Amino acid sequence: MEQERIYDSNHKLYNDFKRLYSQSFPIFEQRTETQQEYAFNNENYHLIGYCSEGSFIGFISFWEFKDYLYIEHFAINNEIRGKGYGSTILNQFIKSTPKTILLEIDPIIDDISNARLRFYKRCGFWENPYSHTHPSYRDEYQPHHLIVLTTGKQLSEDEYQTFYKDLSVTVMKRLK
Repeated sequence: MEQERIYDSNHKLYNDFKRLYSQSFPIFEQRTETQQEYAFNNENYHLIGYCSEGSFIGFISFWEFKDYLYIEHFAINNEIRGKGYGSTILNQFIKSTPKTILLEIDPIIDDISNARLRFYKRCGFWENPYSHTHPSYRDEYQPHHLIVLTTGKQLSEDEYQTFYKDLSVTVMKRLK
């Protein structure tokens, strides 16, 4: 499996990324084109595309901060889910850094969301106890509740507050 950083919307993998992104996340969890350009222009932001035998497998978009990495979006092509690509990519990503990795998942309300939580726990993530509301990507939608997961350990209150500030100020910066 090959991985390649996507630096801008002109990259050869960008259209594959955009297609999977729009299929994998509801509109209220998607960046606008302007927000995506902002992210590309921020040195903390990374978008990695994964391919195997010439086919686009999936992507991880993440933000690098001093003490942790925040996975903003992670998706695997629906046609190949269940074949181990997701856990392989995520486990390689975890091993690539000594930093704590954070991500968010939807609240557990059904078999699908429960399976998602089990998947991340198998990959070494811990559930955090904080009531977490993710700021809205788009003005027409409300902020939404998510569960924060982390590698290695649960976050302290101070670590969670640092994450929430970084999320609100840097990741979700409101663009005019």
